[in-house]
Amino acid sequence: MKKFYLVLICFTYITSFNSQIIYNWQNSTEGWVSGGDCNLTAQTDAMAMRLFSSNALMRSGNLSANLGVNGSDYNSVEITVKYPTSGSGVARLFIYPPGTNSDTCYYTFPVDTAMSGFSTYTISLDSMPSGGLSSPYDGPIGRFGLRAPWGGMNFDTIFWKKMVISNTNQVIDSSEVTFRVDMNQVTDSFTNPEVNSTFNSWCGNCNAMSDSDGDNIWDVTVSLPTGDTIEYKFSADSWSIQETNDPTGSCTNGDPNYTNRVLVIPSNDTILTDVCWGSCDSCSSVIGIENDELNSFRIYPNPSSNFLNISSNVEISNFIIFNLFGKVILQDSVNTALFKINVSTFSNGPYFIYLKDLKSSTFKKFIINN
Repeated sequence: MKKFYLVLICFTYITSFNSQIIYNWQNSTEGWVSGGDCNLTAQTDAMAMRLFSSNALMRSGNLSANLGVNGSDYNSVEITVKYPTSGSGVARLFIYPPGTNSDTCYYTFPVDTAMSGFSTYTISLDSMPSGGLSSPYDGPIGRFGLRAPWGGMNFDTIFWKKMVISNTNQVIDSSEVTFRVDMNQVTDSFTNPEVNSTFNSWCGNCNAMSDSDGDNIWDVTVSLPTGDTIEYKFSADSWSIQETNDPTGSCTNGDPNYTNRVLVIPSNDTILTDVCWGSCDSCSSVIGIENDELNSFRIYPNPSSNFLNISSNVEISNFIIFNLFGKVILQDSVNTALFKINVSTFSNGPYFIYLKDLKSSTFKKFIINN
């Protein structure tokens, strides 16, 4: 990651100084519009800015948009961009008061050229603007603008990934939250469970858990801003396996496609109650005769290519199949103890099947190998 500290102080971004302002341009333009000589297209990795001249400009909304923030609330901007062109890499960040297309000041910042990947550049707002003002700006901010690096030519494309406005001097209230998961009912092999979440960008094993007393209940403690709402789930060994949660569960987000746990960070340090892998409850509350019977189900053949057969000692009410990223691929009500599922159209790779009877649930990993 490259960081460039530039002379500027002209701006800051949001009314609530307890929050960062984040533009995440992956799969979205985040409301940004062309300010001239370019068009903007949402793409998977970043927003594409197609240039029609070296003066291409984009703004965070149209003329009526108003962020309602003041320039004194924040002191830092981070911009993540990829500039594949070999021409001059001098870009500009503009600050606009409400209701006008005339900027009150701007900051120039150089970026690398002929880039094959993204880099992040940090602009300090505790310094003088590059143009427009001779002192820091602390007035109202309606919008921001970004001019493409000066060396961009007609039909070149610049890729903007993310922009974060923050106050690095601000002390944010936080709580120590201890996440705990009971792995005693997990049948797949694993070495180290982990928490993946919105707070760590689903990074894999960067918040690995530990089991100091050897009871197979794993935990990890993370400092998080109080009042934030996070989504998370348990996995192991950098996503080698992951839990499959019930979208109707009391601890989940209710999304049948990407079912994650949800937590509002409390104001005090908290040790969460241990939960069973793939459940909102402790393992002691989900283990019973019915659950033992359901856990004895068979899936075959595994790996499979055409049909996946399910055989159980108890009647299964419904099933859900997820891919490795938690997206629902197929679900249905069956109300039988023996059935088959057509998987001939599935792509090759690992999947998880979630099975539920009237009183309990379980899941299993299987492989498609067409």
